[in-house]
Amino acid sequence: MDKTDGVALYRANFMSVATRRLILKNKGGQDTVTTNINNGRFEFCRQLYSNFYGGFENTFTYKSLELNVLVQYQIGGKVYDGTYAALMHAGTYGTALHVDALNRWTKPGDITNVPRMDNSKVGVFDAASDRWLIDASFLNIRSINLSYDLPKSLISKIRVQDGSFFLGRKPCLFLKRKGMNDNQSFDGITSNTYPPARIITAGINLNF
Repeated sequence: MDKTDGVALYRANFMSVATRRLILKNKGGQDTVTTNINNGRFEFCRQLYSNFYGGFENTFTYKSLELNVLVQYQIGGKVYDGTYAALMHAGTYGTALHVDALNRWTKPGDITNVPRMDNSKVGVFDAASDRWLIDASFLNIRSINLSYDLPKSLISKIRVQDGSFFLGRKPCLFLKRKGMNDNQSFDGITSNTYPPARIITAGINLNF
């Protein structure tokens, strides 16, 4: 992004007339850039697939307490956050914006990676770019349940053979961007769908 006027900059796809080769770097060794996305270049940015992933389930027991945990994780890879990109548009009446739009460029000297809002550039403000690539690593506690066996001395008074109290929650997701569901699809692109709902349950099991 140009810090002087807030205009988005793209790595350019300029070709030298003399050598007929792409000019990828300027004389200072920096990327050649353009404000016109149609002159931007395509290039391989990051790998989609993770370095490794997995999960585990375990049950821990101590006296009358029992804790069951189911965990899924992924390390490495990138996801193209299309949902976030759609919410970072240049502004249209009656549509939602991501809170990060508040960080847009407004005056010279602003340090931000969000270009200025410009109605003349509505079509390119959220255009496809590596700006929307984000680390796909995550830790997902798919379920965690804690149960407690009620004392026999207590439940025998109400003629109950055994009983337990339990408290559970699912899921609990930790990732780079809050609200993102990076394993929504196999192709690594998020879309406008609701993430898994957070559910908290509690109850008592009694066997007469």
